[in-house]
Amino acid sequence: MRLRSLLVLFTLICFSAGEAQEWTRFRGPDGTGIGRMTGLKSQLSEADYAWSVKLDGLGHSSPVLWGEKLFLTIAAADGTKRRVECYDAASGKKNWTWDAPVETHHLHKFNTFASSTPTVDADRVYIAWGSGQRTEAVALDHSGKEIWKREWPEFTSDHGFGASPILADGVLILHTDSVEKKKSFVMGLDPATGKSLWEVERVTEGAEEKHLTAYNTPVAITVEGRTMVVVLQTNDGWKGLDPKTGEVLWSFDGEYTQRSVGSIAYGNGLVFATFGSGSQGRDGVALRPKASGDPEVAYKLGLGDGLGYVPTPLYFEGKLYVWVDSGILTCMDAATGKGIYRERVGGNFFASPIVADGKIIALSREGELVMAKPGDTFEILGRSKIGEGASATPAVANNRLYLRTDSHLICVAGS
Repeated sequence: MRLRSLLVLFTLICFSAGEAQEWTRFRGPDGTGIGRMTGLKSQLSEADYAWSVKLDGLGHSSPVLWGEKLFLTIAAADGTKRRVECYDAASGKKNWTWDAPVETHHLHKFNTFASSTPTVDADRVYIAWGSGQRTEAVALDHSGKEIWKREWPEFTSDHGFGASPILADGVLILHTDSVEKKKSFVMGLDPATGKSLWEVERVTEGAEEKHLTAYNTPVAITVEGRTMVVVLQTNDGWKGLDPKTGEVLWSFDGEYTQRSVGSIAYGNGLVFATFGSGSQGRDGVALRPKASGDPEVAYKLGLGDGLGYVPTPLYFEGKLYVWVDSGILTCMDAATGKGIYRERVGGNFFASPIVADGKIIALSREGELVMAKPGDTFEILGRSKIGEGASATPAVANNRLYLRTDSHLICVAGS
């Protein structure tokens, strides 16, 4: 019996160590949005919160975690400063704050100065954002000490920053899309020093007149044993890049006429993204990348297919789920794009849907947490009033769900 108990304990320790760093970037592991959790109630009340803390400021960025350290960016309400805050993920206690001044610049009315989500590794947390007419990237260690800072003039989007940095194969990847007469780049940086390892310039011709700048976050995938970073820009199409060198492994120009805001979804060997305006997607395409050579077009979708614009789509268990900004849930066959159902949920959404405890979860701008059952049949499992609006995508780590609302950070523990 003692041996059996030791084996169980060893298994639990190994599981905890392997899964502790599961939400280190926007939408978690590899940007899939799929979290590991058990015992999450479908209907929540304040009594189910493990903790809730008031946030002093604004932001649409999501929490990221390394072990029991949770990192979040916050912009002061008056727009003068920005902060990175570190919390104890188990208790909600604030460990430290690092702040920096902001040079204000034009924002879309729904954007904030803290909208892009950080990424984190064992040594540092990395932040990218706009300030004035430039883009900044900062690395802090886990105690809040600034390790390095980089600035790039004339490298910022017209509606403010939106794309989040990611780490791929040991390289920090930044992507932002500028209007015409400014530079647009995908960049690979050394995470330890901030030194540029490579730069790939993107086409900006016509971006200003058409307002086609992109705000999506790249995704890192592995195809036939080869790691690549997939990036997307309206004016320049898709590219698959070697994260170590920036070499263009493949490209695809879809001749798009709409803006790309929702980030790239990956699943079933496919990358998928939508293009749109207002509150709905108007075009969507799924590509099947190869280790070398042009990708295969798996399917294309259009205005009548129930596409979203801001929320990132979700691949899960052979289905592609699209949570439309205006509160519609579309379910399609992941391999073919064939529609399975399209049903109205209600509400309005900027946050991207994720999976936790096998449930599809989305948080509305009106402050309702909606849980839906995956599968061929539309079924709402629960609706919970969170008390205030939200635009940040939830996070899942250490068997806990983390919600960022307009002014609070909330933790819900599983069982």
